[in-house]
Amino acid sequence: MKQTRRRVLAALGFGVVGSLAGCTGASSAPDEVTTDETTTTPPDFSGCPSLRETADETVCAATAPADAPVVLAPSRADVAAPGTLRFTLTNDSEASLGLNPYDWALHRETDGGWERVAPDAVIQPWFTLAPGESRTWELQIGGGHSAPQNDSTVVAGPLDLEPGTYAFSVVAVGEARTAYVARFRVR
Repeated sequence: MKQTRRRVLAALGFGVVGSLAGCTGASSAPDEVTTDETTTTPPDFSGCPSLRETADETVCAATAPADAPVVLAPSRADVAAPGTLRFTLTNDSEASLGLNPYDWALHRETDGGWERVAPDAVIQPWFTLAPGESRTWELQIGGGHSAPQNDSTVVAGPLDLEPGTYAFSVVAVGEARTAYVARFRVR
């Protein structure tokens, strides 16, 4: 198994917790319960990586203002395999945007920075996203997925992803080339 800093720190953390077992007083608070769809602690996605060299600017879903005219919104912040995340780019601006819906990118955060995971190649159709329209990408993680119900949804995957933090991005062209980025976690 590949050793990463995160795995080593997790192992150390479990060791410290285990050595303190029975040393703390009883709590009156009920135990927290988590499900596959939620986490008790949301990931900290306050920073936004600049992943697309061809972009003039970057807009991050986690830090975009509520009234941002264009944003790439993830369906949720974390997922376990097999699972699906949807990313929807909505154009609430007054101008059309141009984009290649197949020029999406997936990066994984590593100790050395961000590493591109997929795709390896991109086909070149051009698409205009008019004001009020949106475009959706479905990221399929692991196996056992069915085709999306909407023909305009771009399927990304299925991909076998290791646990960690990832960023999904697309570039759209309006007054500037803007990278829209949404971070998420794979458990």
